[in-house]
Amino acid sequence: MKTIYKILAIAGLFLTVVPAFMRYYGTMSDESMKAWVLGGTLVWFIGATPWLGKKTTVN
Repeated sequence: MKTIYKILAIAGLFLTVVPAFMRYYGTMSDESMKAWVLGGTLVWFIGATPWLGKKTTVN
């Protein structure tokens, strides 16, 4: 299950970074960039929170 969360988190980071570069180079409108970055941020939080969550220690 942790592998799925890793893939989801990396996809979210990809969806957050790539639209910013596309906007910079003029291949994406401002409104669509904002929508993609928001979606990527949500996907990243969904994937990264369980993946990077609290570690349990065994005593």
